Amino acid sequence: MRWRLEEPLQLEMTFLDLIVKVGANAGVVGMTKEHLGLALALNVPVFVIVTKIDMCPPNVLQDTLKLLHKILKSAGCRKVPLLVRNAEDVVVSATNFVSERLCPIFQVSNVSGDNLDLLTMFLNLLSSRTPQNDSDPAQFQIDDTYQVPGVGVVVSGTCMKGIIRVNDTLLLGPNGLGDFIPMPIKSIHRKRMPVREVRGGQTASFALKKIKFHDVRKGQVLVDPSLNPSSCWEFKGEILVLHHPTTISTKYQAMVHVGSVRQTASIIAMDKECLRTGDKAIVHFRFIKHPEYLKNGLKMVFREGRTKAVGRVLEVIPKIASLQHQKNHKIMKMVKQAGGSDGSTTQHQGLAGGNLGGTKKQRSRRGGKHRSRGSNSAVSGNSGLHSPSKQGGTNSPVSTTVSNPISATPVASGIVHTTASGTSTSTVHPRPDNLTSPPLVTTQVSV
Repeated sequence: MRWRLEEPLQLEMTFLDLIVKVGANAGVVGMTKEHLGLALALNVPVFVIVTKIDMCPPNVLQDTLKLLHKILKSAGCRKVPLLVRNAEDVVVSATNFVSERLCPIFQVSNVSGDNLDLLTMFLNLLSSRTPQNDSDPAQFQIDDTYQVPGVGVVVSGTCMKGIIRVNDTLLLGPNGLGDFIPMPIKSIHRKRMPVREVRGGQTASFALKKIKFHDVRKGQVLVDPSLNPSSCWEFKGEILVLHHPTTISTKYQAMVHVGSVRQTASIIAMDKECLRTGDKAIVHFRFIKHPEYLKNGLKMVFREGRTKAVGRVLEVIPKIASLQHQKNHKIMKMVKQAGGSDGSTTQHQGLAGGNLGGTKKQRSRRGGKHRSRGSNSAVSGNSGLHSPSKQGGTNSPVSTTVSNPISATPVASGIVHTTASGTSTSTVHPRPDNLTSPPLVTTQVSV
């Protein structure tokens, strides 16, 4: 017979971060140490559950417990481990658990059911660290989404504050544009049973009305309209670098976890030039994909594979201010690019000024190109527009466009005059100083 641990009613809303599970046969692995260090860095109270004691040899179990005691008593943890064996130990652990120094250790078996009653008693005796007020505006964070046949779109998560009832209309968002849309609650389920309402600190699943599955995602929220929620692209946070092999500087990207929000963010500014292991700084983040709903004071984790840094949100920058900051950044970037292109344009103008620079061989080549272009223009004039033979032998001007030989783009307009003398002349008309286009070249070809 297999035992299943039911969810306690009085467990704190962050209960998933409270339990560190250790396999008795596997011992303390690297992932266990990382999770324990993460909980300590975020000041989250921790208790340990050692599982599979029915299949583990006694000597291996004792080695695992000794290693756990050694880690919890180390200078980095400074915890007081307490091995729970009876109901008295359960009461002592539950009453002193809020001090965040005591770390209870339970030995359980899901197959035989050993000590599961002690664990259930401990969870039910725990009091919430965040007192709930039913009059607070409702807030629900979405942890997962489902498409249920015959029901429609279903979202699951945790009710953070207030009371949410069936047929209540909340604001769902933010979407890809950062907006929130009204969303009625069709039904509510807890532990696979329909209920009429859900309160702060409880997990539940909501069936939503009139929405498509691709319009909901993890990290969104359902909030009361009275909160007037707003999304953000950027935020500032105070972080502590736990481990990083090299340095962290601006433009560094990694995954940011804030509550149910999980998205890649880029560092666009910080109060230090670079960060290394053990450094603490105030960092300006920007989300990569879409805006999110954040609040000041939330705990955050910054990771890339392994955990890189932990901290908290200091300031949420509204979407309008963030877009204005992004617009100013683009303007400054365009100004810098324009400054660099002006120098290259000036150089091109000097080369296109009419055979004024370069070696003698280069000048002769450019002169030949100009002459061939003039003759081509004259030939096209004879075969098309304003041909002298078609105009009764009169000298008629032929309009053409002189292109910059460097950039191969039209830069000025000139007039080619055809005469009967068989000579050609070129005149360069300088542009005013306030114009950046190349000088106007007028070529006169005589036939």
